[in-house]
Amino acid sequence: MKRFVLFTAMAGIVLLLAAVPGYPVAYEASTLHNAVARSETVQDLFFERWEKIQEKELYFDWYGKLNWVNDFKINTVNAGSGEKETVPMTLVRAYGSLTLNYPILGGYEGKDISERLSGKVKKEKEEEEQGSGPMGLWKPKNLIVGLTMTGFHYGLTRKAEIDRGDAGNETATDYKYAQFFDDIFAASLLYRPYFFIHAGVIINNQIEPNDDGTMDYTNSKDHSLRYFIASNLLSFLNMNATTTKDELEAISVGVQVNQALASFVKMSRYVPVLTVTFKRLNLYNDEPYDAVWVKSSAGKSSVMDDDQKKHAALDTLSFLLTENLFGHIFLSGYIELQRPTEKLISKRTGEEVDFALMREWYASIGYNFLGKRADREGRDLILAVGVSSLWDVAIPVHRERGSGYEMMGGFAALTFNSPVVGAEIKGAYNYAPELRKLIETADKFMIEGSFYVSF
Repeated sequence: MKRFVLFTAMAGIVLLLAAVPGYPVAYEASTLHNAVARSETVQDLFFERWEKIQEKELYFDWYGKLNWVNDFKINTVNAGSGEKETVPMTLVRAYGSLTLNYPILGGYEGKDISERLSGKVKKEKEEEEQGSGPMGLWKPKNLIVGLTMTGFHYGLTRKAEIDRGDAGNETATDYKYAQFFDDIFAASLLYRPYFFIHAGVIINNQIEPNDDGTMDYTNSKDHSLRYFIASNLLSFLNMNATTTKDELEAISVGVQVNQALASFVKMSRYVPVLTVTFKRLNLYNDEPYDAVWVKSSAGKSSVMDDDQKKHAALDTLSFLLTENLFGHIFLSGYIELQRPTEKLISKRTGEEVDFALMREWYASIGYNFLGKRADREGRDLILAVGVSSLWDVAIPVHRERGSGYEMMGGFAALTFNSPVVGAEIKGAYNYAPELRKLIETADKFMIEGSFYVSF
């Protein structure tokens, strides 16, 4: 009788397992393997630097950034047991960009390089134009073409045993793991203040190490191309789009409200600058690294063909407020709302994910110790701190403490700017903009240094 009961129970378990969809043995809910998310990151860095280039009216700009994450780990989840499987690693991220601009018509203001880079003449001319009526803003200033090369590298190393054959085994503490490269090559056309346009290609590569730890950087395991175009009309309307060979992958439209109103009313410089942006990003696509299934989990596994995978996009609406008080105090606040286009099923729980309305918020304040003095024009020494919160479906997989999809954090940074060179040192812990770059940095301290040369 006992044998019959045991046999019946075992048979029931076998039948139950046979009816369960073929989940992968383990999945990685990670930004690292997601070329869509990495493309968004390298584009954001490209746009962030170009804002400085346009603001300072530069002909040449070289910018470098080095980011180190302490006690980095990749957490995977065994889909059978639901347990985390941790792989300790070392992560160093390197970012660099080089931009060359050439004026076809006109040029930037200033009798010499110091006067031009200080921005004094530019500010005086803008104030004069604003005082001459709404149409004073729309006198053409120059026509400039530019070329930019941008690259972001995720360098992973780990401890490993290497088989040397007859020579035995060797332990390597800097064994190279997967290396990820995201590069942008772009051309720009600026006819200020009527419009500017950037167009280029994004190249994503994932390089895996050979068995002996060497790397063949010409042999990419995962190679993809994306094309993007980013434009601004009349200094206030931003329109950006990213495509692959087959489909539109991301699109956004943003309005700089103050600049839009400046043609009709005189805006005080002390009114906070408001930017409103709508964005759609094809972020979820049933890949093994995703923390969710799209629409349903029935019959899905990590070995599905591409045409079997379901896709979902994320719609976001964001509001950014920035303020510069007397050249001494810099304030910023950001809120982003979200809504997925499809039902998403958690791989951890098997239940539909209840998305929070707010995806991200942050607030920061900075103080410029140099202030506004004639002998310090174009020079800043800014200490900034900030706090934030991010909601993401992959946070429960990668966080080391607590639970849930939301994570709070902050940053502190010291920045020095001068007309030709500048540098920044920054530390962050669970700061939302950094988590969006790489969700695997949840509950890990990061330190970052950057340096630029421009004129």
